[in-house]
Amino acid sequence: MPLSQYSMADDVLTVSWAFPVPQQDVWNAFRQPTLLSQWLGRATECDLRPGGRVLIDHGDGFGPKSLVLTANEPELLAMTWNFPDEPESQLEFSLDPTEQGSTLELRHLKLGNLTGAYLPGWLTHLTFLEAAVSGTPLPAAQFWPLHSTLQALCP
Repeated sequence: MPLSQYSMADDVLTVSWAFPVPQQDVWNAFRQPTLLSQWLGRATECDLRPGGRVLIDHGDGFGPKSLVLTANEPELLAMTWNFPDEPESQLEFSLDPTEQGSTLELRHLKLGNLTGAYLPGWLTHLTFLEAAVSGTPLPAAQFWPLHSTLQALCP
């Protein structure tokens, strides 16, 4: 797993991840519903223009609803994160090219006391994202077993 680092400070979770593919390939996994569905959940709406919506179904219509705040392809995507029964938070995905591919810094802000609870979930999603952009998507059935393992390992 190419997790570079993570931090949890106040109500912000930051995760840095290295990808063996170009920055544009990772960006495509945000804007193409087929790729988005391979790592975040089934995309029912995916409009990455500022003011656009991203709706994800994690099953039975349950999942986050997001409003795009910033979309500077292929460097920065910022959006709200409205998950049922949780206060609204905000996501920022920053992408940078590297000699080996690209790096992503995910910042999940305004999490309050949920900061630690989101760490295993984002590590699981980023593992699935890496597999998707590398052309070997993981079966959805592996999501919760991996999440459970990471949950047991995370502080």
